[in-house]
Amino acid sequence: QHYPPPHSGVGMLMRVAEGLPPYVMEDSRGFALSCVVPHRLVGGLIGRGGSGIKDVQASTGTRIGIRDIPDDPDNRSLNIAGPLPNTCAAYMLMMRRYLDAEQQSSESR
Repeated sequence: QHYPPPHSGVGMLMRVAEGLPPYVMEDSRGFALSCVVPHRLVGGLIGRGGSGIKDVQASTGTRIGIRDIPDDPDNRSLNIAGPLPNTCAAYMLMMRRYLDAEQQSSESR
C-alpha cells in the first residue's frame, strides 16, 4: 500500500487512526465536535433546502446542527455528533463546504 508522507495532513490522519485501538474507533456512545462559523456563510454550509447537511449526515451517519450563539449575532455554532471516525469525517466534509462557501462569498463581493 502507498501512504502519503507521515507529516502530511492525510498521512498524519491515517497514522493516528491506524494507531488507535478498536475500542476507541468502535465506541458507539458518540463524540461531539463544535466550532464557530460566521453567520454569513451558514447558507453555504446548510445548502439548498438543507441538502448540504443532509448529504454529509447520510454519508457519515452523524447528526449535524447549526445553532445561534447567545450575544454573538455574527457567528453560529456548528455541532457534529456521532462515532469518533464518523464525526471527524463529517467535520472534514463540512470544512470543505465552509471553504467553498467562503470562496463563493469572496467572489460575489
